[in-house]
Amino acid sequence: MNSLDALRELLVPNILKDLVNIHGKTCARLKENSPHAKLKQIDILGVPANSILIKLDEYAQPSTLFKNDKGQRKRCDYILFFHIQNQGIVLFIELKSNKVKNPEVIRQFKGSECVLDYCNATLKRFHNHDTLLENFSKRFIVFYKPRISKKRTRPMIKPNNTIPENALKYPATKNISLKSIIAL
Repeated sequence: MNSLDALRELLVPNILKDLVNIHGKTCARLKENSPHAKLKQIDILGVPANSILIKLDEYAQPSTLFKNDKGQRKRCDYILFFHIQNQGIVLFIELKSNKVKNPEVIRQFKGSECVLDYCNATLKRFHNHDTLLENFSKRFIVFYKPRISKKRTRPMIKPNNTIPENALKYPATKNISLKSIIAL
């Protein structure tokens, strides 16, 4: 069983989001449901068809287990798991309508890494799958709504967004190519 199938077997179905098809391409549709959100939806185009999209902030926080004094209960909006060019990648995604506040986003990404660590530990201990998700490369990205309308410029993608502190800040457009936001 491959790592994505094992992860599907582990997680409850309502946390998994369906991928959509736009003009014959598989896409991950990211939505922000808050009525105050200015950044409502982004489609990431060119996502492999067997990818897994999880909306992390949709389920209840572990408030009966952890304090929140250091942000332990924070999570990013989405996690996208996929294979591309024979490499597994986990893309941690946060959508921001306003200014990107680095310390807050870092805590959200670190909390999401803890969820991933818990999935890994559960797959090892209860499903006998060793190092299933540990070989996946991590990427962190924040999509934000730019304050002013100006000619779109594409940020230079460098493969250093592998830790929460170096998350790529990317101005959001409605459609974004997966290849334009990951560096292999």
